[in-house]
Parts: sequence; structure tokens; C-alpha cells
Amino acid sequence: MAIMKCDGLWLTRGNTPVLADFSLEIQEKSITAIIGANGSGKSTIVSVLAGDLIPDSGSVKLFDKEIDHFGLSELATIRSVVLQHQNFWLGYTVREVIEMGQDAPSLARVDQVMRELGIEKIAGQSVLTLSGGQAQRVSIARALVRDTAIYLFDEPFSSQDRESRQVLIDIFQGLKESGKTVVIVAHLADSDLGWCDHIIEKLA
Repeated sequence: MAIMKCDGLWLTRGNTPVLADFSLEIQEKSITAIIGANGSGKSTIVSVLAGDLIPDSGSVKLFDKEIDHFGLSELATIRSVVLQHQNFWLGYTVREVIEMGQDAPSLARVDQVMRELGIEKIAGQSVLTLSGGQAQRVSIARALVRDTAIYLFDEPFSSQDRESRQVLIDIFQGLKESGKTVVIVAHLADSDLGWCDHIIEKLA
């Protein structure tokens, strides 16, 4: 069953078409990887699927309902999103950043998620002092503590070493096994994505 559908998407920035008559279906309870060259529109697709970016034309549906019919608060209960670039400007601790704005069930999962991501030992550390990989895992933790049907990750491996990358793959597979739908943007070759159910490469 397709949980998300895009049909005939067109999106232009300046005079450059980013998406040209693009369509896709994201299957429920699966892991889909979106790959391709830099500038091919991968991050744009994540923003469109999240409902944060409106295409010039075409249809985007979530659970067979046009995505613009969902309010922001309703979307927040359905999908979790991790953007590629996360900049922290204030000296909150790792725990404070992960807990910020979360509901009670999400707060109850914070310690577990930090352990899974290997960041429990830096829970009291200022986010301004983190390495790129640590900061990325903090952003991922904020998404993982929320129990949503869909998880969208834009380049989650970009700042991770081999060991941390495998930890994330195991987490993504665990999400799928628990009935969740996972979409990742990855700058990886097909041969490194055997753990994914679907690979989308051509976006335009």
C-alpha cells in the first residue's frame, strides 16, 4: 500500500527546474532511499514529502489525502523530519535540545533513544561543543523520540563514521519492523543500499 504519492510534480527555482514531471510512490512499512547527484533535487523531495515545500504544480498525497489539507500540527503527529543541515545557536545541553517541545510519551523515550545512538554520555554537554557527527545524531534523536508513522531523513549518514552508520541502519530497519515507513536521502551507491526495499535515483 502506498502511504505517500507524488504525481506530476514541477518545481523551479529561478530559471532552473529542480523537479520536472516527477512522480513516485512510497510504500507503507518500507525503507526507501532517494539517491542521485548533488543538486538533483533529493533534499527538495524530502521537503515536499514533509509538506514544508509546495511544488509549482502536481499532486502530493498522504494516506490518499492531499497533503495541503493537513494542518501543521496534524502533520507533526504523522511524520518526523531530519534536515541535512542543523545549526545550533544557543548553548542548551544535548538532553535539553532533544526534549524541547516534545510531548510526554516522547519524553519517556529520550534515554532509550540516546543509548541507541550512543550519545547518552554527552547528555549534559552543550550542543555548541559537539562534533558534526554528534550534532547530527542529536537531530536524529529529536525525530526518533516521536512515535510517528513516517520518518524522513535527509543525508543522515553524511557526518557519520562506519560504526555510527551501521547503528543508524539498524535503527532504520527496526523502525520498519515495527511498522513504520522510512525515507532517506543518501549519497551512496546502490551496492551499499541492499538493506533498503526501494531505491529512487532519477528525480527529473
